[in-house]
Amino acid sequence: MVTSVCVVTTEVDGNRYGFTANSVTSVSMDPPLISVCLAETADVHPAFSQAESVAVSVLAADQSPVATAFATLGVDRFAAASFRPGKLGTPLLDGATVSLEGVVHQRLTAGDHTIILIEVADVEVGAQEPLTYQGRRFHTLKPLEPSALQ
Repeated sequence: MVTSVCVVTTEVDGNRYGFTANSVTSVSMDPPLISVCLAETADVHPAFSQAESVAVSVLAADQSPVATAFATLGVDRFAAASFRPGKLGTPLLDGATVSLEGVVHQRLTAGDHTIILIEVADVEVGAQEPLTYQGRRFHTLKPLEPSALQ
């Protein structure tokens, strides 16, 4: 299955936390909800268990190093790219294809993961092509020629 690649970020007690995710899903239009799944064993799980606001940045095609950094333990993940505070104060990735920012609506336990439901408060849409993930590799999208659509 092909998925988008996202970096999920928050700030708790003045410290920034984040992880790479490809399990970001639209849940509801009214209220506008998205879900993010996070393993309970993740190093950032304690921070996301208490975070009040969360940002989801859909990575652009040239941002695979950011995805790799946010999936790596023991590195300064935020050194991989430039971030700025969003309207709710959560770190937003510069140059992302789409940035979503919202408040935590609910947390649910599902097996060994926590599903975080986020009520979207702000959306920024960029012009960059998205980064995708399939078969344990990063990919970019290639538009179909009009003749392929007939």
